[in-house]
Amino acid sequence: MKLIKYMSLVVAVFAMGSCGDSVLELDNLGTQTSEIYFNDPENALAGLNACYSSVSKDEYFVYGDIMSDDALKGGSDLFDWVDREYIRMFTANSGNSVSSGTWSLLYTAIVRCNEIVNSLPTATFDEELKNRIIGEAKFLRAYSYSKLVALFGPVPLVKADYSVDNLVEPRSSEAAIYEFIKTDLSEAIVALPEASRYAANDLGRATKGAARALKARVLMQESSYHYNSALEVSGYPVSTAEIWDEVYELTKDVIESGEYTLASNFATIFEEEGENNEESIFEIQHKTTNNDWGESVGNTTIVQMGNRDDWGWCFDLPTDALYNTFGSADPRRECAIYGQEFNVLYGVEQIWDKQEWTLSHESTKDLVSACRLNRKYALATENRHGNHNNQPNNKRVIRYADVLLMHAEAAYYKGLEAEARTYVNKVRSRAESSTYPLGSTIGQTTAFTYDVYPGASVAPITDTGADLLSAIWKERRMELAMEGIRYFDLVRTGRTDLLPAKANYEAHAGLLPLPVGDVNTFGLEQNKGY
Repeated sequence: MKLIKYMSLVVAVFAMGSCGDSVLELDNLGTQTSEIYFNDPENALAGLNACYSSVSKDEYFVYGDIMSDDALKGGSDLFDWVDREYIRMFTANSGNSVSSGTWSLLYTAIVRCNEIVNSLPTATFDEELKNRIIGEAKFLRAYSYSKLVALFGPVPLVKADYSVDNLVEPRSSEAAIYEFIKTDLSEAIVALPEASRYAANDLGRATKGAARALKARVLMQESSYHYNSALEVSGYPVSTAEIWDEVYELTKDVIESGEYTLASNFATIFEEEGENNEESIFEIQHKTTNNDWGESVGNTTIVQMGNRDDWGWCFDLPTDALYNTFGSADPRRECAIYGQEFNVLYGVEQIWDKQEWTLSHESTKDLVSACRLNRKYALATENRHGNHNNQPNNKRVIRYADVLLMHAEAAYYKGLEAEARTYVNKVRSRAESSTYPLGSTIGQTTAFTYDVYPGASVAPITDTGADLLSAIWKERRMELAMEGIRYFDLVRTGRTDLLPAKANYEAHAGLLPLPVGDVNTFGLEQNKGY
């Protein structure tokens, strides 16, 4: 059973006012404090589920894919959801609805997590459960801050519960934010159990392995202040040697835990059978319900990436640069991308009339020579819910393959090139033995099968030196294609020349605008160039 994260946080933070010099300073007996409310384990779990709910609406592909060289915005034309195009080109203003929505989403998660973290220490129910709930909340809070600092830079570091008398928080330095994230994750690693120790009905909760993997990812992201000169941060010395040492140890711990292994067939990972599989380290759980859009626990992004001539809105379009990276003998290409070159989806031949504008428009024609879409999050006709914003697919946030490639990169920087090649080749070996995705033959619209990929060849790498590092980066691009990773990889490694608009990116010091409402209300300093 999946962990379904749909409950709203029902606890309000009340200002427990003092009466100054009054003789009577009585508590408001009609108010239930968060400490009292969360002293019930069922209430504590309900509040925690609300934290998961806040991150479930994350439109990962807008930032990780569309802001990179892997994908175009798409849509019915250039001005369809144009705020996404402004983000892609770093021409957004402080009223941008997309970046403002993400800001609000992540701070909602943070405020909810704070309520859990700050209220539960005094709870008197089972100590192990209490510590686990706090650990999960710290994991989710760290996850939220890791997105905020990467996109917006020095953001307000909200740690205390808000009240009507406490609604202002200044921006904190990137160094302070990263230190806070790493502390949260270190404490989560201690508090959380391994995946195998969870009961079946808790499937999908944050685990010790997830906290280790996320901390490794955060550390690699922090290294961007060394490798990326566009990030104008003074007084923040980053020790890359220490970072890579810790990434190496964290990923080694995940590998040696015995909790995870690569799925034998890459093609299965993003099918329904691949949800929470042996390779899954953390997934955002989704399930189709009858709720309205705002209350749905379904995936709201799936329809956005579908074919407008079939079912969908045609966003997140793979570029020629990504498609050609794979070569013609890597089965992962067809598992990640379908389109005019691989023109079948669950047995149905596709039509592309409503996407062909991208082949001739000045803004896109040099980046795509064929219509394409993201195959990883596609749905067969019978699995599409009538409410477009309520689909069942889980979002794969961290996979074991990512951990192996993080470990390989850390090994490279530690001078362990043979070990780095070994872990890259584990991923490549699995790729070579994989198949076409389900329904790869036109007319096979039921009883889908995984058909053999003839001539599959993903040879082991033998590179050394700088070529080895390039090979690791290339492998990450192919293995994790269209999973919301690429932009953050380019930024952390300083390869800003590959971004869609390098000059605009640098003019804004690599940061998106803070929402104008919060800038004006709380007196926050706006990011450069906005």
